[in-house]
Amino acid sequence: MIQINNLNFSYGLKHTLNSINLDFDGSQIISIVGPNGCGKSTLLKCMCRILATPNNSIIIDGLPLHTYSRHDLAKLIAYVPQHPSLNMSISVIDAIKIGRTPHMNFRLSKKDENIVFEVIEKMDLQHMAFTSLHELSGGERQRVLLARVIAQQSKILFLDEPTSALDLRNQLETAELLRNIQQEQQLTVIVAIHDLNLAGRFSDTVVQMSNGKLYSHGAWKETITEESIMDVYGVHSHISHVQGVPYIVSLKASEYGITHQELLLKPKRLQS
Repeated sequence: MIQINNLNFSYGLKHTLNSINLDFDGSQIISIVGPNGCGKSTLLKCMCRILATPNNSIIIDGLPLHTYSRHDLAKLIAYVPQHPSLNMSISVIDAIKIGRTPHMNFRLSKKDENIVFEVIEKMDLQHMAFTSLHELSGGERQRVLLARVIAQQSKILFLDEPTSALDLRNQLETAELLRNIQQEQQLTVIVAIHDLNLAGRFSDTVVQMSNGKLYSHGAWKETITEESIMDVYGVHSHISHVQGVPYIVSLKASEYGITHQELLLKPKRLQS
């Protein structure tokens, strides 16, 4: 269980998160969506304790986030940043082994090695297991990072734009893999993502943010509507379904290139 209580965060004088209140219970996939700069990545970093937050503003499994030791926190949560820094000289298999660090006693056990090999097979990385990271494409490195956090076997995964560098096929395969692993291991997976269609296909809960605030949250069909897309993104759209899968067609950017919410704050002459 994750509880967020009246969370505020600022970078200096810039207020990035304003009075965020959320409650996630049980294993599920949660997508955090919203336009650039709305606070998605900042919210993830606060929940991972990468950014310091007020005591008791974030509770995980009944304990305030700040009370966890680094070792215990690494067993509880795993995080993949949007722009990761990697030691490009190491091999794929060695990069994935790093995910076992919280469970190791100075060296990898046979159990650790078996987990690494299982993840490599699940992620279909056998053909590149001994390839150096610097020889891989951006999309391939992204898959290796996902493999590393899966090998970590944490209860909660935080992923910042995990499919952004992937082509269409790899986006779908990675999302399906995450769904399968989430269900098999009863994980909570929290994803910051721009792709509303992908979020609609694989998410149990969608959190929609706008200007550092919570706009709405709930099931995709209740949260992502043509009206909310207009309000949050400033885009006219049409939502349809193919074989039960929702998809959004963007039709036209709103007048003046701003969202409906921003338009309401503009001088009346712009609204006439």
